[in-house]
Amino acid sequence: MKNSVNTLRSVNMNLLPILAELLRTANVTRAAGRLHLTQSTVSGSLRQLREIFGDELLMQHGREMVLTERAKRLVPEVERIMELTGRLFQTEQFDPYTAASRFRIATADYVSALVTSRLGAVLQTLAPNITLTLTPTPGTSAKELQLGSLDLIICPNLPSNWQACGISRSDQDFQYEIFMQDDLVAIQWRAHSGSAKAMSQLEYLERPHAVYCRTDGHETIEQETLNRLGLRQRTQFQVPYFTLLPQLVVNTDIISLVPRSLALHYVKIFDIDIFKPPFELPTMDLVMIWARSREAFPDLNWLRNLVRQASSEAECA
Repeated sequence: MKNSVNTLRSVNMNLLPILAELLRTANVTRAAGRLHLTQSTVSGSLRQLREIFGDELLMQHGREMVLTERAKRLVPEVERIMELTGRLFQTEQFDPYTAASRFRIATADYVSALVTSRLGAVLQTLAPNITLTLTPTPGTSAKELQLGSLDLIICPNLPSNWQACGISRSDQDFQYEIFMQDDLVAIQWRAHSGSAKAMSQLEYLERPHAVYCRTDGHETIEQETLNRLGLRQRTQFQVPYFTLLPQLVVNTDIISLVPRSLALHYVKIFDIDIFKPPFELPTMDLVMIWARSREAFPDLNWLRNLVRQASSEAECA
C-alpha cells in the first residue's frame, strides 16, 4: 500500500478546493467565478486532476458538462474532506449562523421524523448554511465515528443495537449519553368499533397487527416481550419503518406498537387512537454515541445540544 504521507506530498493540495467546486458546479466558468480564479487557471487544474484520477471527471453532454461516474462517486468524499479540513484549521469558536458545516447523524426513521419536524425552523433561522444528513443506523460503524464521516449515532440503548453498530458500551474510544426515554404504545384506527374501550389480551392478540421489524435480523422489543411472555399475535404486516405504521392502521382493524413520541406526533395528522397494550413492555432509552476524540469540537457540541433540545420538545409534546 502506498504511504499516505508520500501521496499527499506528491499532490498539489491547492487542487482540492478547485476539484470541490468543479464537482459542485460541473462548470469551469462558474467554478472559476466562485473561486475568484481565471478560467484558464481552473481549466489547467482540471487537466491536472484528470491525469491524477485517470478519468475525464467532466464530460461534454450536449451544451453542458456532466460528471462522469467516477466523479459522482468522488462527490461525498471530497465534500467530507473539505469539511474536515475546515474544522482542522478553524478557531475554537463556532457560530452556527455563519457556519457552513455538514453534519451526518445515523438514527432510526422515527427519530428522524421527530428531529426534522422540530429542527427545520431552527436551522433555517439560527443556522441557515448548515446541512444535516440523517441516515439509517444499519450499516453504520464505529470506524465512521472515529474518522469523522459520521458525527452521531442515535439508537435504543440495547446490547443488540450497540452490537449492530460495532461498538461496546465499555469501549473507551466512544462517549455516550442517554438523552431521551420513550415507551411503546398501541395504536388503532380511531373510528374502529373497539376504539376508546378496554381491550382484553385475547382480543388484542387476535386482531391483525402491523409490526416494525429490524433489518439486521435482531428481535425488536415487541418480539422479545411476546416471546418472553409466551404470547403469539396475528401479524399481517412487517415493515422496517416505524413511520409507516400509523398510516397502516387507518381504515383497518390493524393494531400497531409504536414509540409514544411518534404516536403523539402522528395523532395530529392521522385519525388514530392511542392506548396501553394489555401486557407490560420495557421502556426504551435512546442513546447518543460519538467519538471521544472529537468530543471537544465546538460544532459537535452544538449539534448534540440541538438534538437534546429537539428530544426535550418531543417528550413535552
